[in-house]
Formats: sequence, structure tokens, C-alpha cells
Amino acid sequence: MRKLTAVLTVGALALGLTACGKKNSDPGTVQEVLTYRSSWGADEPQGKIIKALFDDFAKQSGTKVDVKFVGRKGNENLSTEMASGRGPDLFDTSTDNLATYAAQNLVAPLDDVLGAEVPGEGKTVKDVLPESVRQASSNDKGLAFVPHTVISTAVWFDAAKHPDLAGAPPQSWEDFIAYLDRAKKDGRVPIGQDGTINFYNVYWFYSVLVRAGGAGSLKALATDAAAWDRPEVLAAAQKVAQLAEGGYFQKDFMATKFPAAQDAWAQGRYDLNLNGTWLASETKPKLAAGVKIASFQLPAGGKNSVEVGTLGWGVNAKGANVTAAKKFLAFALQKKYVEQISTSALNIPSRADVPAPEHLVAVQKAVAEAAATHRTYDDAAADKTWWNDRFLPLHDKLISGKIDAAAFVAEGKKSTADYLANKN
Repeated sequence: MRKLTAVLTVGALALGLTACGKKNSDPGTVQEVLTYRSSWGADEPQGKIIKALFDDFAKQSGTKVDVKFVGRKGNENLSTEMASGRGPDLFDTSTDNLATYAAQNLVAPLDDVLGAEVPGEGKTVKDVLPESVRQASSNDKGLAFVPHTVISTAVWFDAAKHPDLAGAPPQSWEDFIAYLDRAKKDGRVPIGQDGTINFYNVYWFYSVLVRAGGAGSLKALATDAAAWDRPEVLAAAQKVAQLAEGGYFQKDFMATKFPAAQDAWAQGRYDLNLNGTWLASETKPKLAAGVKIASFQLPAGGKNSVEVGTLGWGVNAKGANVTAAKKFLAFALQKKYVEQISTSALNIPSRADVPAPEHLVAVQKAVAEAAATHRTYDDAAADKTWWNDRFLPLHDKLISGKIDAAAFVAEGKKSTADYLANKN
């Protein structure tokens, strides 16, 4: 999932020479051709679900479907292809990709799909998707893609090994630090961190700041240098610095090459891992016997905002078969298909009436009951030059202990001011 979300963040899809294609309808019944190119692998659970789904759609609609699974690296030029009118009708996208595609007018508005009936259920697309999930899939023009999966961030642990956390998760930052100190005192490594992945490292500052301050708290740092002067920015940076100074991560964590830390966490060598909702699925082959994965929201106080991101299908605004693509979206939201996101892909399904896997029930509940929500990375990653070249390297200096919180704020303000002054 890490690689998939990274690809989707970049917003690039291209037809690889080694792509495998499947055409799955009776040529005698062909009325139109729907093309879809997926960044999932054909052998991944999501790839298998999607392949079967398109097969069913082809049989029941009479639409000829051309599905290609090109994987993570086969999708690097999708934006360019779609802009030139050569892209597929349907493509994979995600919340953190909304701004990129919207800026290029590449996605067809889908508000009309909200009123479409999900076949055989007597409910519309809008009926089955919670408001927070729809919001995470929308831009300023309305629904931008139809989601099949909800993603979020939480602190993960083994409830079988740490029943104390399961029974009484930390309710404040002070509680959290107290737990870390107890773990250290007992000779355990409190937190496993794949330090070579900077967009994983930044989960700490991002979560502390935005969970407390709510949507827009982090994004403001990318658009207004003065936002760095807000007291809550320094306070969040001080908490990250506290983690670095406290020695709560494994030794030499900044040199730990992904996925060594999360695999070691899965094997019980570290207590906690702050990560996305795909962690359990991603580490499943490495999980120690008897592990019972559970999670809690990082206690940051304030608004206690909960991250809600989504993965799903977008429709190419310049595609040849926009109407057929929209019909597929309503078809794909049938409960029997969305259930497989939970049972086979082990992720949180987009429909609220489909239960998540047991280890994700707490996150699904947090999303459903949240008084405040924010989108993946608070939309701050939309300006990729600022995010990748300015912010993430600066945060790595903070979490590694190379600079303190005050220096982080000062450097962030200056760097952002310089960037905005020279931005075209």
C-alpha cells in the first residue's frame, strides 16, 4: 500500500510494455468499450477483486471491458496521457491526488453518479457512502471519484501482548509519553520507525498538529509563511522533538530501510508503529503467532480530528466512454463487491454498512463517530515541490534530532517564504 499511495500521490499512470490485458465479454454482445488501467498488481487482493468485478459488469451490461493491471511502475505518465486524450476511461486515484488532477481538469465531475441506484439494493450511491467518505473523495466541483476503500492513520500495537493498551489506551500526550517511558524501563523498544521513508516520519508532526488543530492546520504551512508563527506549530514540533530526544525509536532508526521496522514490529520486537490502515495487511506474512492487532488514535488533544482518506476510481474527463464509466461506478458499489475490500483485501470498505476486519473496527468506528475530520496529510502534499523538496527534508531534521523545535519553525518559515516568493 505504501508504494501504491506513493504512486497515486505522484498522480502518474502509464501503459507499461509488460502490462497484462483482459478482455472479458462476448464479442457478439459488444455495444461499447470501457477501458481501465490499474496500478494494482493482477495478483494482489485488490487486483483479483477488481478483475472479477469487471467480468461481472461485462456480462451483465454487455459492455466490452479492457482491463490492464500495470502495477506501480507502469503508471508514470497518466496525467500526460489523459491531458492529450489518450488515457483510459477509468483510473485509480486517491484523496491525496485530488488537487493534482483537479488542477489539470482531468477528472469528470461525478455528482450525477450520487443519485444513481446501486443495482438491486434500492439505494443510491449517496445513500451508501458516509458524508466524510464523500468529502474525502471530492474537490471544489463535487464528487471527483467513487471510493471503494477508506484509509486512515493510527498507532498500532499487539493487543495480545499489551492488554493494558487495549483496555486503556493513552488519552493524552502525557499518558502516551508515560507509556513510552514504562516500555523503555522494562527493556522494550517503544516505537518502530522506518526512518528512510520521510512521508512516514512526518506522520508524527502531521498527526499531532492536525488532530489537535483540525483541517487546514498543516496545509496553512504550505501557503502562508506567517502560519509557522502559530503557537500550536511550535507545540507540535516540541512533541516530535521530545520523541527524538527521549530515545523512543529503535537505534539508528533514520537509517532503517523500509520495511525493516514495520516487519520487526510485526514480529513483536517493537511495541508501537504509527502507520496507515494498510499496515496489518502489508505485514501479514511477517506477523508473529498469536498477534492480535489493534490501534488507538494518537492522543493530541484539541479537536481530536480523525484522518479520512479514500482510494477509488476516477473517470477520465477526456475519455471516450464517460457514460459507461459512470454506470460501472454505481455497479461496483454493490455490497457484495465492497465486502471483499474487507474480507479479501483486509482494508476498511467505503460503505458504512460493511464491517471492517476486526483489527480495523476501532478505526472505522473513529471515522464514523468523529466530530472533526481531515483528509490525508491535510491536503498539504498537493504542492509537491514544497512538500517533497522543502517540508519533508526539514521534518526529517527535526525527528532525527539534528535541529530543535525552534529551529524547525524558523527554518520552515524562511523556506516557505522563499518558496512562495519565487513560485510561478
